[in-house]
Amino acid sequence: MVAVSREHRLASKKLINIEDLYGETLMMVSPGDSGANDFIRSDLEKNHPQIKIEDTPHFYDLSVFNRCAETGNVLLTIECWQDVHPGLVSIPVNWDYSIPYGLLYSLDPPEDVLRFVKAAEDFTNKA
Repeated sequence: MVAVSREHRLASKKLINIEDLYGETLMMVSPGDSGANDFIRSDLEKNHPQIKIEDTPHFYDLSVFNRCAETGNVLLTIECWQDVHPGLVSIPVNWDYSIPYGLLYSLDPPEDVLRFVKAAEDFTNKA
């Protein structure tokens, strides 16, 4: 998915094609931060040079979402973040890219959260 400001020319679309991003600046994490994002970046640079790429910090925080809303840039995002910022609209893109999603938790989680993470890890390793 991508997120755009509510005033962006793509904001009213229900689904966009990659060609709709031509001439746009796509915000995404810097190279080396994510293998999945590195693959997307490499493919876009090779096959869709009409899309300019702007690096963001590894972890999206409110400043990244605010920058997207204020600049009119397009932000590479995931479905679970579609309501994270009131000034942005998230739109699915008709492409074959996917980004794996995991568990998010505090850097200093309580013991019960650590037990849950360990249980999820054990389950995943058995599957």
